[in-house]
Formats: sequence, C-alpha cells, structure tokens
Amino acid sequence: MARLVAAIFVLQLAVMLAAILLLRAQMLQVIETDRARQISDVRDDLLAAYYDGGSPELLRTISEGRGGIADPLVFVAVQAPGQAVPAALSNIATVPALAPSPRPVQLMVDQPGAIGPAAAVARTTILPDGARMVIGAFTTPDRRLDIAFAEAFTLTVVFAVLLSLAGAIGIGYIISRRTHSIADTAAALASGNFAARVKTADTADGFDHLRRQINLMAERIDALVCELQSVAGALAHDLRSPVTRLRASIDIASAAAGEGAAAEALALARADAEALDSMLGAALELARLESGAVQVRRTRINLHDVGADLVELYEPLAEQSGVTLSVAGKPCEVMADREMVSRALANLIDNALKYGGSDIVVATRETSGEAMLEVTDNGPGIAPADRARAVERFTRLDSARTSSGAGLGLAMVAAVARLHGGRFELASPLEGRGLTARMVFPRG
Repeated sequence: MARLVAAIFVLQLAVMLAAILLLRAQMLQVIETDRARQISDVRDDLLAAYYDGGSPELLRTISEGRGGIADPLVFVAVQAPGQAVPAALSNIATVPALAPSPRPVQLMVDQPGAIGPAAAVARTTILPDGARMVIGAFTTPDRRLDIAFAEAFTLTVVFAVLLSLAGAIGIGYIISRRTHSIADTAAALASGNFAARVKTADTADGFDHLRRQINLMAERIDALVCELQSVAGALAHDLRSPVTRLRASIDIASAAAGEGAAAEALALARADAEALDSMLGAALELARLESGAVQVRRTRINLHDVGADLVELYEPLAEQSGVTLSVAGKPCEVMADREMVSRALANLIDNALKYGGSDIVVATRETSGEAMLEVTDNGPGIAPADRARAVERFTRLDSARTSSGAGLGLAMVAAVARLHGGRFELASPLEGRGLTARMVFPRG
C-alpha cells in the first residue's frame, strides 16, 4: 500500500511538473513574441520620425519619450558613425555592440545606477545617414515569471503531498476497516469457533469476493469438523457400553478365580479396562467441549481463589509424592465457568505432579486486557519444538510414555481456554528450567 501511494504521488507530481513547464514554455514564447513585436513597433515609429524630420526629429522623439519609448522596459540608443559619444541614449548606460539582425537577439546591457548588467533583447538598425540605432527591451520580468512558476510548483508539491496523504489515509482506513473484519473472523476460526462468518455486502468488489470465499471455506470446515467430532463422540459413546460390560465380566471372573496367576491377569485386565474407560470418557468430554455442546455458565470468578482451592485439594497428594505445591499471585477476576476452569487446572496440576519435578507453583497474573492462570514446575519441561504437538489429541511425548494417560489432558485445557475466548500456552519459566502451562483469559 505504501509503495502504491508513493507511486501515485510521484506520477501525480511528474504530471503537474510537466504541465507547469509546458505552461511556462508557452508563456515565455508568448512574451518573446510580444517583445519582438514591441521592438518592431518602436522601430517603425522611430523610422517614421526620422523620415519626417531627419535626425533632429528622431532625437527629439527619443528625448521626449513619445509612443512606445515611454515604456520603462524599452531602451533606445543612437550613435552616429565616427562619434564616440552617442547622439541619444534612453534607459541604458552604454550603446550595446550589436550587429544588425532581422530579429531581436538576447544580450546583457548596463542600466543607469544598476549594480550589474541586465538581461534584454535588442535589434540594431542602420539609418540612411550611417548612424546605428539600437532598440531593445529588458527581460527582467522573465525572472519574476520564473519566481512565480517556482512558487506555483512549490504550492503544487505541497497540495500534492496533502492530497496524497489524505488519499492514503482514506484508502488505508477503507482497506483496514474491510480487512479487520476478515482478520477477526479468521482469528475466530483459528481459535475453534467454526460458526464465525464474515459480514458480506453487495459491493461486487474484490473484498466482497474474498469475504464470500472465506465464508464458504468456513462452512466447509465447520461441516467437516462437526462430522468428525460427531463420529468421534459417537464412537467414544458407543465404546463405553462394551467397556463397561467388559469390566463387569472381569469382576465376575475375578470373584470366581480366587488367588493365583489367573487373578493377577484379571486384575491387570481390569486396570486396562479402567484406563480405556477413562480415555473414552476424556475423548467424549473433549468432543463435547470442542463442538460447543457443553453450556458455558459464565460468572465472575477469582482465578486466585480457584488456584488456592485446587492447591488445597491436591496438597495431601503432593506431600505423599514429596512435591512442594504452593499458590502465588494476587486476586484476578474474569467472566468464566468455574467448574470448567477448575477441571482444566486440575489437569495441569496432575501433569505437573507426574512430570514436573519437586516444586510446583500455581500463580495468577494480569495485564491491561488479559488474566492468566498458570502452573509452573521445575521438572525436565518440554522442548520448544514439541510444545505445539503436546497440545494435540492423543499425543504423548517420550517422557510421558512411562505413565498412564490418554494424551488428552492438555488438549482439554486448550479447549476450555478457547471456549472462554482465550488461549493456552506452554512456555519456559524465567529461570530457564521446567515448564509453565498458562491459560490466558480476556478481562471482562
């Protein structure tokens, strides 16, 4: 956009400059023609005076300033042959050494009382008695004309700059207003709100075409995601019934098996069945969260209080594991579903207890427009290259494969953050060791 506006400005300036120069050339040509005609008229008048009364009448006409000689821009000089002193001298200090010519020529002449010579055009005529008569006109006003054109060009540049700035601001505002709505919709789609659409207008321009195509793309994505979530949810729901029956059958078999290797195998099978049931439950809950089927009951809650409650709940488990669990920060209020936020925070604390080392801190922070609830530990952390993958469904990094889990905990936390118009981040603490899992909520 900046290059386009700059190109338009340069082109506009070049056109205006060309127009001014063309106008100047035409006006100079008109002035030159007028000066030549003026000199010819004065010459004709002086020749008529000379033919009427000879040299005395010519000199009298010049001294009295009759006709065109009265113009202060016109000068006349008459010098008889063989005389060093001119017979007549009007408006100039010396007689120019100018040869006869059919048209006026440019030269520099000395004016009485002037510091230096002045630009002029003049023509020399030889009289019948041999005297040389020089008739000319000063071109000093041409310089004034140059100054006037320079001022006009300066004003043109100033107005061109102002108009270009106004045009750039206007174009930028229009484009910004149209693109912001598209960008907001794209951001909503990226955050998981596949129902977001761009408002269209029947302008039949490129922006309207872009808006319609984005809406078509969003509808297609929404349909595909809904279908995928429906299949995943239905599959998770349908699998829970056979898993429940499997657990019941294992319990019956365990009761009949008594002691021994069979009982131990059945116990392992029941543990796997419980893990599978937990995984299906988590997958079903995540599908509901991402599809928007779960109703969000927003109330004004204090994130610090939520963190303190969860720390108090998990403190006995942390003590058994030899982990120090604490809460930090200050009160920070947001509009959110307390139950969802608590479950998401519980997932983060569970992960920190499994993989996070010996020191876990649940903290709240706030900025001008955002509130943050984060869990920081001093464990091995997650490599920056793996953090985006760690939030995906059913993803378990190599360090987590030795513990039980479905790989859905962080994905569920991210879904809760998106439902509240926020985001979920994984970052390194300021100390450089460990991991900070952060839920960011908009203030409101």
